[in-house]
Amino acid sequence: MRKKRTTRPWVRGLRTGAAVLVGILAVWLAWLVGDPGAALDHLKEMAGNAQVSLALLSAELGLEAQEVGLSRWDRLVLAQSSLLGGFLPSLEPGESDPPPEESEDLLELDPAGENEESDSPAPSAGLSEGVIPKTMVAGTSAKYVTSGNVSVYNHTDYTVDIPALLENAPKLSTAGEGPKVLIYHSHASEAYEMDGTDVYEPSGDHRTLDTNYNMVRVGEEMKAVFEAAGIGVVHDTTLYDYPSYNDAYIRSVEGVAENLKKYPSIVLVLDVHRDALVANDGTIYKVVAGTVENCAQVMMVMGSDATGQVHPNWKVNLALALSIQSALANKWSTLARPLVLRPTRFNQHLSTGMLLVEVGTHGNTLQEAITAARLYARTVVELME
Repeated sequence: MRKKRTTRPWVRGLRTGAAVLVGILAVWLAWLVGDPGAALDHLKEMAGNAQVSLALLSAELGLEAQEVGLSRWDRLVLAQSSLLGGFLPSLEPGESDPPPEESEDLLELDPAGENEESDSPAPSAGLSEGVIPKTMVAGTSAKYVTSGNVSVYNHTDYTVDIPALLENAPKLSTAGEGPKVLIYHSHASEAYEMDGTDVYEPSGDHRTLDTNYNMVRVGEEMKAVFEAAGIGVVHDTTLYDYPSYNDAYIRSVEGVAENLKKYPSIVLVLDVHRDALVANDGTIYKVVAGTVENCAQVMMVMGSDATGQVHPNWKVNLALALSIQSALANKWSTLARPLVLRPTRFNQHLSTGMLLVEVGTHGNTLQEAITAARLYARTVVELME
């Protein structure tokens, strides 16, 4: 029988000390940006243990504390984290820009790799080699809450009662004078995979200051749908993520507050982004609506008061988002990815009717994003009274 190899006490102590230091730094960052509660709970559980760092990574992924390495899908999700992606060697985040205060790159991928996916077409000609299409639907993780055709990927400890929320979903009124919709972009410079004539001058990895090809263009397409239905729109085209990406939400929240004060008639506020999904080997994923040709998927990301920040409107906003999610599912079954509920606020504490919408990923083309954005806006129009 092979003799079990032991670790010298001083080596074990050194490893533990290093892990604790990394853990403390991670918690400090999580406190500033993400979900401090989950990180602190794991730190308390693992205090004095060499697995502290891994426990913190597990907290970010929403997994149980692990005693072995992370799976391929764990690492793929972790690669998108502005907080903890750097703690694993060889991981390459999907964005090269400085990490935001609140990460917009939010995935509803089941960390265990248990997501279902419908048949997806091959990548379009002209895309970078390695772009893989996927149609994302709810997985089997306990974090998924599903009722009927609506699924929520819940990153909080709150119970999500989908039927009750849908029953009390607010109505969006178009009565009275003045614009009813505000569209803005906390990360306006986000862009898509270049394809065909959609070629731009990059300002970063899948980013551009050219508003014909970044999120401002997607917002313009949504604006056109609302205005065609006779609904007034204010489109704030400010590049809040330039020149400083880190302070984007700080600047955008000020812009939204000013617009709400200037236009009290606004009942719906859309912060329009695009997601990012990339594996640590560099493989880029784009999300496609299997039921609509040449169309990306959309994903709503909703905030809460789980971090202790004041957010009195979060359940009202969540209920509205769920009503839109249900309408999308009724019209195009796979156009919308599962809605994501996060601990942070994403500016949504300013008013009711505030939503964050991710249109496609950086692997999608601009034209795929435009198709998805128009269908999303058309669905919302039909819910407005």
